[in-house]
Amino acid sequence: MMKRLMFMLYIISETCIVKSHNTGDLRLIDGLQENKGRLEIFYNDTWGTVCDDSFDNIDALVACRQLGYCSGFVIRSPFVNDGNGTIWMDDLQCNGTENSLINCIYQDSHNCGNHEDVGINCDIACPQTGDLRLTESVSGNDGRLEIYINGSWGTVCDNGFDNIEAVVACRQLGYRTGTVIRASLIYDGSGTIWLNNLDCDGSESKLINCTHNYLYCAHYNDVGIQCFLNNPSEDHGNLRLIGGRNENEGRLEINLYGEWGTICDDLFDNIDASVACKQLGYCTGTVLKSQTVADGNGTIWLRNVGCLGSEMKLINCSHESYIRDCGHQDDVGIQCNSTCPATGQLRIIDGAQEHEGRLEIYLNGAWGTVCDDYFDDIDATVACYDLGYCSGQVVSSNLIVNGLGTIWIDDLTCFGIEVRLNTCKYTSNSNCRPSEDVGVRCSAACPTAGKFILKLF
Repeated sequence: MMKRLMFMLYIISETCIVKSHNTGDLRLIDGLQENKGRLEIFYNDTWGTVCDDSFDNIDALVACRQLGYCSGFVIRSPFVNDGNGTIWMDDLQCNGTENSLINCIYQDSHNCGNHEDVGINCDIACPQTGDLRLTESVSGNDGRLEIYINGSWGTVCDNGFDNIEAVVACRQLGYRTGTVIRASLIYDGSGTIWLNNLDCDGSESKLINCTHNYLYCAHYNDVGIQCFLNNPSEDHGNLRLIGGRNENEGRLEINLYGEWGTICDDLFDNIDASVACKQLGYCTGTVLKSQTVADGNGTIWLRNVGCLGSEMKLINCSHESYIRDCGHQDDVGIQCNSTCPATGQLRIIDGAQEHEGRLEIYLNGAWGTVCDDYFDDIDATVACYDLGYCSGQVVSSNLIVNGLGTIWIDDLTCFGIEVRLNTCKYTSNSNCRPSEDVGVRCSAACPTAGKFILKLF
């Protein structure tokens, strides 16, 4: 009986043991590793979160030290899973010497939501002078470049920083190569800007060994880099079409650094599509509507592509390679054409029926649109006659889907006797926007005998 009673008391005592927490204790939640995640603080006997307003790397350093790490940096709220419950701290300001986050200056009233919960990434090993890290990363291999000097992390100025310096930094971080990310795409850092006017010859094993100085620079000039495990191969910049109904259409993918990935449709127009199609061995091309393109996977390599139309490869067009706000639902698709249109050839696009829609013309090796300034039914009839119909009329621009690419023709004036639209009088210097793209509705029926059209000047 006594043994049974003692056993029951043991079970009860074990069950009732509850780990106690003290006011100001911290923890990291919902991170991929135990040293990173959403920052939470124990206050008023309840775990809650910390708002990211004014929270910087000095505050992250204090929090990480309290958690038993050596240092750390902020993870911006868009990259942190939202918490729930009370937000205990706002407008936190530490000077870096505090032993506990609760000893820093802060507001306990706030105007934040849980979508602003801050996260931190703590360094497991204490950094050494000259060590590098990437912060504010989208994919883990990119972000703002920071260097550890004089016992604290700081940033690097983009003055003189080019791809040679990026390669040296990426090699130091364990990658094979890398490129610069424009400062305008990088979140501003905080603390000291340790290096300026870097000049590497490419052989250095550490960035700090490159020539540099400590002249003044501002945080809006903090440099970022994107690193890659593979060097560019002979396939670098190759294209392919995936998931289309036919081999000449589908989601456009590009091979960079040995990996196939997709292209964001931001600013991607028919000129860009034509360059891609010519690289693929076709003559010209057009952009597909995004809802008809199957979502891809892997890396989104390019965004804001801007081709002139003369490039031999899409990778030679201006573009951004640091992607923050595109998802695979934004993957671009194209349709390529083997037959080259003749200069001045017309087509009708994006209409409810094949004989009505936005009017486009092929000039200078690319499809473009026609502005609706001065465009009337006489001009529409000439366009429709050019397309093989007998007559036509203008469709109001507010009923037309906006086009992409160049607006080739403005202030068009036809007499009504022309057989080709591009023989009418027009100006090629347009001041129009895509919202002014003209549409036409063509008819196979010819005007009643005895009727005629006349444009007076």
